Amino acid sequence: MTDVLNTLALVSNFIIVPGLAYGSQLALGALGITIVYAVLRFSNFAHGEMMSFGAMITILVTWVLQARGINLGPLPTALLALPLG
Repeated sequence: MTDVLNTLALVSNFIIVPGLAYGSQLALGALGITIVYAVLRFSNFAHGEMMSFGAMITILVTWVLQARGINLGPLPTALLALPLG
């Protein structure tokens, strides 16, 4: 029984949660491109660059805060990513 629970924890922590996070990021990027194209009727290819830039700034700020002893959970990190990306 312990092996089943360990396997479930391993699969959820290393496969399901990162897969959902990455899929959500791709879905939000695709939604943003769709909205920009619907409004402007022009494909803005810089949208992906801005999304990547916002993600990297969020990661760097999170790392700096964690290095200074301020531990952020997933919710504050997600809220930090909203205005940047």
